[in-house]
This record gives sequence, structure tokens and C-alpha cells, in this order.
Amino acid sequence: MSWQAKKPPFVEHKKKILRNSAKVSKFIFQIGEYSALRKPSRKVPLDKLKSADYIKKFKHLKACLLKYRRITGYGRGITAVQIGIPERFSIIYTPEKLIIIINPKIIKKSSKLLIYPEGCMSASPIIAPTIRPAWIDFEYFDEDGKKQFWNTKDDSELNRMMNRVSQHEIDHMDGVINIDKIKNPKDLILESDPDFYSNAKFEEVG
Repeated sequence: MSWQAKKPPFVEHKKKILRNSAKVSKFIFQIGEYSALRKPSRKVPLDKLKSADYIKKFKHLKACLLKYRRITGYGRGITAVQIGIPERFSIIYTPEKLIIIINPKIIKKSSKLLIYPEGCMSASPIIAPTIRPAWIDFEYFDEDGKKQFWNTKDDSELNRMMNRVSQHEIDHMDGVINIDKIKNPKDLILESDPDFYSNAKFEEVG
């Protein structure tokens, strides 16, 4: 039998991923095109939270996360710098509500480390198997300027994910992207397999 060219796998799914990337590029800044993604963002002045500007910024960031989810079917967190606002606030999606996190400060980290394949809106469709503490404790301010505490330590799949998303978004505020945490570039992959995330699991490291 004569030689024949081999077709790569998951062609239709890859086309869909790239189409979605093009759609979200209208409001999500990507690595390499916005220098603020690589710099620490400035603190939000708490005495300005009720100003028209900040009300508008918070509303816009929430809308961007929901729009991203409608387009792609996923997305659990977004940070202001990813939409061109280099300030320290994020929106976290939970099944019950959207949580706004302003000026967070990490207080404590778990000694237990977990690895999990992470995507990032600003580095899509790259997937980075990222090592992070199983949980963190941090304080932050809500939209009303009230201090809140995040100290969710149970080992459920949802709370493992929420702790990871929180760390991912706080990293964005510090100018760090998940791909920066990868020691070996060979570990990076491109999203292609439609069943990839349904098969992904948290694994303990060390």
C-alpha cells in the first residue's frame, strides 16, 4: 500500500476552539499584546467603590465573564487586567452567584500541593499542568467595601476548583500567568481533545 498523508485528530473540535478564541478576542487581552498582563496591578481605592466609574467597571467585568461562558461553555474567573483594567479585582463564578474579590491578600497556604491542567483566557488555547497549594486563606473586600475572608478547605471537587481559580486570578493581579509556573515547556499542550477536561483529575504532588 502506498504512503498516504495522516490527518491530525480532533480537527472539528480544534476549529471550534479557534473560532471561540476569535470571538472572545474582542474583549479579552492576550499575552504579547498588552504589557500590563505582565505587571502587578494597582490597588483599588476603597473610598471610590461607589463611584460611577467603579460601578461601571465591576458591571463590565461581570458581563465579560458571563459572555465568555456563553461563547465557550466554561470560564470560572476573570481579572480586571484581562479586559484592559490594570487594577486588583476579579470576578469568580460559582453555581450560586458571582463573587467579586477586591485587593485580596493571601494569609496562609496549604502545604499539600495539587497539579491540575489549567487554561487561561489570556493564553488560550494553551493548557498548562499547574502545581498549586490545595487551598489558600485570603482576605479581600467586596463591592460594599466590607472585608471578607476566604477559608474554604474541604476536599470536594468544587472547592478544590474554587481554591485554584482564586489563586489563578490573584496571580493575574501580580502579573503572573499560569504558563509562567511551568518548569518544563514540554508539559504545555494545546486544547484539542473534546473529552480532555471531563477526564482531567487533581493529583497530589510530592
